[in-house]
Amino acid sequence: MHSHPVLPRAALTVALGLLLASGHAGAQAATAPPAPLSQAELAALVQQQAQQIQQLQSRLDALEGVGTTASNAAAAPPASALETRVAALETQQSKAPKVSWSKGAPEFSSADGNVIFRPRGRLFVDGSSTDGSSSSDRNISGTEIRSVRLGAEGRYGTLGWVVEGDFADNEVAWKSVYATVDHRLFGLPADLTVGNRLNDRGIDGSSSTSNTPFPDRNVVGTLMLPQRGLFGVGLTERVYGKGWHASLSVAGNDLNNAGDNNDSQTWATRVHWNPIDSKAATVHLGAWAFHEEIAAGSSGVLRSSAIAGHFNDLVKITPGALVGTDRSTAYGVEAAGFFGQGWATGEWGTRNLRGADASGRYDLDHQAWAISAGWFLGGASPAYSGKTGTWGRVKVADPVTRGGRGAWELRARYEDVDYSELPTGGTGHAWTVGANWYLNDYSRVMLDVIRWQTDNPTGAVRGKDEGTTVNTRLQVAF
Repeated sequence: MHSHPVLPRAALTVALGLLLASGHAGAQAATAPPAPLSQAELAALVQQQAQQIQQLQSRLDALEGVGTTASNAAAAPPASALETRVAALETQQSKAPKVSWSKGAPEFSSADGNVIFRPRGRLFVDGSSTDGSSSSDRNISGTEIRSVRLGAEGRYGTLGWVVEGDFADNEVAWKSVYATVDHRLFGLPADLTVGNRLNDRGIDGSSSTSNTPFPDRNVVGTLMLPQRGLFGVGLTERVYGKGWHASLSVAGNDLNNAGDNNDSQTWATRVHWNPIDSKAATVHLGAWAFHEEIAAGSSGVLRSSAIAGHFNDLVKITPGALVGTDRSTAYGVEAAGFFGQGWATGEWGTRNLRGADASGRYDLDHQAWAISAGWFLGGASPAYSGKTGTWGRVKVADPVTRGGRGAWELRARYEDVDYSELPTGGTGHAWTVGANWYLNDYSRVMLDVIRWQTDNPTGAVRGKDEGTTVNTRLQVAF
């Protein structure tokens, strides 16, 4: 005869109690009596129940923040009680607000994601040194806090909002202050913005300087703009398709207007299209235009080009003086390519000014263009938003803040400005070579060497002048 292994009395008692609790005997009482279980089958059932209890206890400990110990396991309640407690805690946890740090600052959201709040901010610390100019006054060096910006953004279902204030050039000014309503237009996703928002105009002109590869936008983005500047209070409608978007806006002056004059009024539009959009390569094509009616007595109709960077206000291409401008029309084109670790862009724009001065009516143009390219040595790739046709935030695979090496980007740019058709306008150009060291997704160190040339018929430095400027920046943006 073959003997069976003997099951300890305590284990047999537990097994019988679990069987009774689970209702196995009751389920079969109405039919035939259950077949007797062997000691090996009872041992297997005990082991299965013990594993179930251990798994439930682990889930409960994780939800309650309690470490699993031998004493916890020994004092564990029956499986059914654990299941009830775990289910209750999981339901409660699913309704709790959530916090995410994936964007560099805490983003608070409701359990269903319908309500969101997140602070925003940035800090630009710049250094600059210029040498080689024929005018010693232009050869200056120094540092500045280029921008300190604080704000917040949020969302309530289809309603979003942004509020930001900026300290720059020793002044405090409001920047993005608007609300956006998501909706559908002709069956496509769209949004309507009400408030003060950055212009939709060109790749650089439509992008935040926190994301542009260079410390400052190119000359098309900084010069081919309305009298009101980069921002304006008004309405903007945007519609998005697969690989394209289009926008239409009407706006007055930005919200820093003192209220002592009429607003200028600007109608603007932009479209972009990605004829190629794949993991291997993306091609961007775009065009923009605006028309403005300029209020009498408005200042800032023309802007000088700070061709050596923001700090040195003495190195500029000047447009000269022009009074009586009452309207302007501008348009431009843009193209870009993103392929693996590399990218290249090109932009051109022109603006026509019409008005009257002491000599009569005039109709004058000025223009600017820029080309640029860059290459990532590793750790990241070009960041481009195909939805809006703008620069995005670079994602670093090996952040310095986690013991990594960050990501390096080499880049170059050529810019050209032509005010020569204006009565006392100048011309000039600049070559820029530089590098970006991305410490993580939210910070970078930037270095630029700019070889510039100006030719101004008026001002402190007349005729041709050239020199070299070295600019640096430490940037933190979230």
